Amino acid sequence: MRTVDPLLAGRFGQAFAAARQGFSAKEIPKFFSGYSGSVPTTKSYAFNVTKAEMFADCLSSLSPEDQRQALYDLCDDPPASRHPMPSLETRRQLLSLLVAADGRSPLGLEVSALTLYGVRASWFTAASRVPESPAGAITAARALLETTCNTILTELQEAPDSTGDLPGLYKRTRTRLGLNPAAGAEQAVNQVLSGLISCVDGIAALSNQAGDRHGLAAGAKISDLSYAGLAVHAAGTTAVFLVRVYRDVTRGPSS
Repeated sequence: MRTVDPLLAGRFGQAFAAARQGFSAKEIPKFFSGYSGSVPTTKSYAFNVTKAEMFADCLSSLSPEDQRQALYDLCDDPPASRHPMPSLETRRQLLSLLVAADGRSPLGLEVSALTLYGVRASWFTAASRVPESPAGAITAARALLETTCNTILTELQEAPDSTGDLPGLYKRTRTRLGLNPAAGAEQAVNQVLSGLISCVDGIAALSNQAGDRHGLAAGAKISDLSYAGLAVHAAGTTAVFLVRVYRDVTRGPSS
């Protein structure tokens, strides 16, 4: 996969980091650090640079795949910033350029409510709850999966699920995305996909038994933080995977 064309990257920099538009200087590395731990910081420069230059430096520090994911996130739903973010019309125009540069399907021109940045933020928030409230963290992990699946289904013009049946919701979502273990697929791929099903089933069962969504029995307390942490990180990994696959489905190669 090629890196994002510098001219296109420059268009994004001007839209999201120029003068009193978009990110402040401190917000630029904070945003990009959600995709890599090795982005430049404001302290990395021995001389003054413009925000657009810092934006370009941070973007170029990412892998080609993460460059695209970050720019897709900015088109879809940019985070809050000190200055106004580009309008929806401007973001649609940039999305069109990004999709076209990759030779991707025009179906991908609709902006989405799902971003990797947002999913990871929810994941890390849930993880931060583990030491003080393992039950709350488990509930947050389940909510992350439910929200991700329901958003995908809604954007694919299917009815969301409000029954609380997480395994059933995940089955509908993975079926819609073509993620069912299939005969003829590589054994390793089938094993991973089957493992995700078991993982979601386990998170659902654990949240029913140990989460705080239904309340805990009097005096009950979740004391093993390792299981809460496992549930949170398993849910986060699965949600990120679903978003990446969803983007491939909606913005994949045109032919």
